Amino acid sequence: MSQASATAKPDNGLITGMGAALVDLFAAVSEEELAALGSPKASMSLIDAAQSSALQEYINIDTRQPGGSIANSIAGMAALGMATGFIGKIGDDHLGRVFADAFTKGHVRFPAMPMTTAPTGHCLVLITPDAERTMHTVLGASVTTETKDLDAALLADTGLLFGEGYLWDSPSARDAFLGAAARVRGQGGKLAFSLADGLCVARHHQAFMGLLDEIDILLANDAEIEALLGTDVPDAIAEKLAAYNILAAVTFGADGAHLFHKTARAHVPAQQLTADDIVDLTGAGDQFAAGFLAGLHQGKAMEAAAQMGIDAASAVIRHIGPRPPLD
Repeated sequence: MSQASATAKPDNGLITGMGAALVDLFAAVSEEELAALGSPKASMSLIDAAQSSALQEYINIDTRQPGGSIANSIAGMAALGMATGFIGKIGDDHLGRVFADAFTKGHVRFPAMPMTTAPTGHCLVLITPDAERTMHTVLGASVTTETKDLDAALLADTGLLFGEGYLWDSPSARDAFLGAAARVRGQGGKLAFSLADGLCVARHHQAFMGLLDEIDILLANDAEIEALLGTDVPDAIAEKLAAYNILAAVTFGADGAHLFHKTARAHVPAQQLTADDIVDLTGAGDQFAAGFLAGLHQGKAMEAAAQMGIDAASAVIRHIGPRPPLD
């Protein structure tokens, strides 16, 4: 597969994401408060609704914003002017309306029927003074997506389908994604996949290795790629990925992004920011994916697309929240 064929041209339809529909609840906490809550710093833990309510007794929620990794990326692509869609499940509640309304305002196609049997998933994001975030997630309706939820009209208009590793934690969502991928692939579309989280990779390692033969574009950070390939050394990553017809972008924090496409390689450095520039690291990876995939969809070379990703990530960490403002 050539680099050109690994991307989708602008006239090849929507970029449609599939993932968890969550609402992020942001709270600023001190290091001492975080320690008192017993939350390992920078971790992501799954909790139930009762545990979420208990945690909220000890923190002050500053803002409520729609979230979810793939949903954040789709919102970012829409802000960059791309035609987009999203597949996910919400509950018939206030947080579900917060999530859906944001996509309506951002002109993202989201043909979802809210469910009455589970609440909208949400994530408590505790932000310490160093801008690091510690997350506690209630999955709720977000893990209930199934094949019957797929919208035929949306998929028919999709040229690039973007999924995440967390889908594999829900058998019904995994099967729905594979079904959607088959439809998009069958009509000449492309597939992009984010590894999502190192522990998620460990849980589904064999399945994700198998996906390398099926997808066109892989996104990961250094910890996630190490969990998948056993190394985070760029030379070794290049050697291991050379056998696959994929375009991979691996982010390394302050070292920027390394790109791999068969024998082609590139490195795009990160923007040099001061501590005062960084307000909230939430969404940096999501917005890198947004800029990168938008660039590829516009037909840009992988280096130029990665620069769009770097710029988008650098912009989002300058304010609270994982998405760019609608303006």
